[in-house]
Amino acid sequence: MGSKIYETFTIDQSILDIAPELEQKVLKMLTATEKKVPNFWEIDTTESLYVPVDDGEIRVYHFKPDNPISKRSLVFVPGWGGTEIGFMDFYEVIHDKVECYYIETREKRSSKLDRKKAKLDMSQKARDIRDVINYLELDKEDFVLLGTCWGGAIILHGLIDGTIDAPTIVTQDPMHTLWFPKWFLRFVSPFLPVFVVRLFKPIIRNIQLRGMNEEVQRRRAETFIEDAELWKWKRSADSIINFELIGNISTITKEVVVTNGTKDKVHDQITYPNMAAEMPYGRFIYMKTDESRRERLIGLIALEFSKVTVNDGLPPSLRDFEKELPR
Repeated sequence: MGSKIYETFTIDQSILDIAPELEQKVLKMLTATEKKVPNFWEIDTTESLYVPVDDGEIRVYHFKPDNPISKRSLVFVPGWGGTEIGFMDFYEVIHDKVECYYIETREKRSSKLDRKKAKLDMSQKARDIRDVINYLELDKEDFVLLGTCWGGAIILHGLIDGTIDAPTIVTQDPMHTLWFPKWFLRFVSPFLPVFVVRLFKPIIRNIQLRGMNEEVQRRRAETFIEDAELWKWKRSADSIINFELIGNISTITKEVVVTNGTKDKVHDQITYPNMAAEMPYGRFIYMKTDESRRERLIGLIALEFSKVTVNDGLPPSLRDFEKELPR
């Protein structure tokens, strides 16, 4: 998918205004989810699966409560730099409530890939999501597919090329293009062998972290850089230099719910209502909160969508937060 002239809406910043009582409602809902839970990757009730995909396998965590309060399961696709420890707030919300399949996409360290043959472009990652859904036979039942950040971008790309389908599709802060500096991706990265990229790691860290003032966001980025398996990271980045969703998502015919609630250097908030408006059946939910609660908000949205069926539509608890979009 190459770059093109954007054919999209320009929505006024006022769409991100929220009434004080609704902001307090978000705070109350999030506070109610706080509890102590074990690390999900360390407990006996978590199943760690390796699912076959093209040229390898990717890991899927499966959480299945004994008595879930949800009406359907959740398939969750975290962002590119998402690590398990970074999603403990998310897990805290759904623990013992929702059956969840947590997919670690192929650029993560956990994937087992044929290094010579494996592709790491967006189409391949979308096919991986499809293969997981089919392998687990989730395509035969009602479920929620939720992707955050780069996970949301993979889902939207899969909808464009017809690879991905799901009864309910939610994207939290979907990235429309790669956030890393284009000059580095275009003029430096393609010409560097992996062992040189390894030497550049401190410089890459400084480039990425420059201007990140949010403490939680900064820790998230630092964890991603330290955990990165560099050949996967480099091949992924080199394959999506020209990747751009804005101007290309108008062909998506499925209903897609786009959600947002926080702001930081990487996530430009006004992008999300614009993306929702570009899709013919896009919807936008705005639940303002602090950046430190981003992952908890993702968990809350996942929980609420899991508590209703596809036929119920938007969860009643979230309807006050939907914003009207231009059509």
